[in-house]
Amino acid sequence: MRSITTLELQYAHRFFGFKGEAQYLHGHTGILTIEVEDSVNPGVNMVFPCNEIQKTAWEGAGFSNRACHCIP
Repeated sequence: MRSITTLELQYAHRFFGFKGEAQYLHGHTGILTIEVEDSVNPGVNMVFPCNEIQKTAWEGAGFSNRACHCIP
């Protein structure tokens, strides 16, 4: 089974010690597409738990949950 999900993200960051505009907290909007493909686990009827996919995606993108907000 294959599942493809696209998330719209808003995230903010700043560069400490940087002289210029980026020293101040500012935000961006982005799109993250996740594709999962494997056999379905009969115990939960899923390939991979949704909350684990989100956690893995955030870590892989270098985000922390405090700086990331998903737009439904």
